[in-house]
Amino acid sequence: MRGYEFTERGKIVIAVIIAIPLFIIAITLAVIAWNNSQPPPDDPPSHSEPFSPDDDPEISDKPLPDGSGFTPPDPDDPSSTEQGEFDPDPDRDGEILDLGNIYINSIDGIMKFVYYPSSGDTFNETVVSLIGDFLASPQNTADAQIVAEMPQLPEEELSSLINAIIDAFARHDIPKETLAYSLYQADPDDDSFEVKFYFLKPEDRK
Repeated sequence: MRGYEFTERGKIVIAVIIAIPLFIIAITLAVIAWNNSQPPPDDPPSHSEPFSPDDDPEISDKPLPDGSGFTPPDPDDPSSTEQGEFDPDPDRDGEILDLGNIYINSIDGIMKFVYYPSSGDTFNETVVSLIGDFLASPQNTADAQIVAEMPQLPEEELSSLINAIIDAFARHDIPKETLAYSLYQADPDDDSFEVKFYFLKPEDRK
């Protein structure tokens, strides 16, 4: 049997065939070693710290910028006392509420307020809301009648005032049929008048 001899070309081919797997193995081991040497990623930065009940809030004594926050009414400004400028939730003194232009005595069942004919046929929301306090009076019994005492105004202004009264009580589910009206003489030169609500018992009716 004749012996075989490798040519130079055959030797190169065999060397390449052997070298390729070794090269692939070396690259794989290098990649694995490099990945194992990387430090773990840092935790993402936190933008806020959790609130602790023991933490005291920071209180600043700097003034608010213009237009921010609550601006109390100027007591020297006469416009702040007109109808519609009252605090709807004032401090109360027992059963009597006195806001200057609105007065309620829920024990006696009386409500008085200043009305401006220029305001038309609606009351401001404060007056409408406080009618609920008036209706909560113990004088508001099943047989009592609600009387609106108001000034004798020109026909058009008087009609607007009556419509305002009817609308305000209707918003408290009081029908207009249960309302009565009493007129008093007023100075026609005045631009504001007192309107008074009270309860009339059957024995007091004429």
